[in-house]
Amino acid sequence: MENVLEQYLNTVDRKLRPLPTSERVDIVKEIKSTMQEMEAEGLTPDAITKRLGAPDQLARAYLSDLLTRPQRSGWQKLLTVLAFYSVVGLSGMFVIPILGICAPAFFLCGVAVPLAGLANCLFRYLLGVQVPCLTVQLGPYTPPPLLGFACTLVAGGLLFLLGRACWWLLVRYLKAVGTTKSSLSV
Repeated sequence: MENVLEQYLNTVDRKLRPLPTSERVDIVKEIKSTMQEMEAEGLTPDAITKRLGAPDQLARAYLSDLLTRPQRSGWQKLLTVLAFYSVVGLSGMFVIPILGICAPAFFLCGVAVPLAGLANCLFRYLLGVQVPCLTVQLGPYTPPPLLGFACTLVAGGLLFLLGRACWWLLVRYLKAVGTTKSSLSV
């Protein structure tokens, strides 16, 4: 590419400084490819610059596109941010503590219930003693120790899964809030 055309591109690039770097690079690449097409058609560098116009005017045309883009006003941004933090604040006062307490509680119960069933089995078979707080009772029916232990395994598994579900919901909520917050342009 001719020196005249390089100077032309540098001038346009300098005049486009208010634009973000990525947009500026794209615009300069677009102009450069247009220049290369014109060169391939056999136009001289002077004819190319004449056809494109003054670099200042070309840069101003791109900048005017930037100014005519629809942008949200300051009030709209402020109201959007206030609405976001209001909703997140109110929902977070309930969601985070409830899930943050329920998840570990269900995890612990999911482990403690089968251990209590195992202790009941051991006390009944080894010592012949029935500990009332460890005994499984389904209404008026008290199952034999091994069936009671099987029931505690099922109950413990369900409680553990419930704890995992609460934890998963908590993590999803926090990620959704973080993603939404980072997508807000303040």
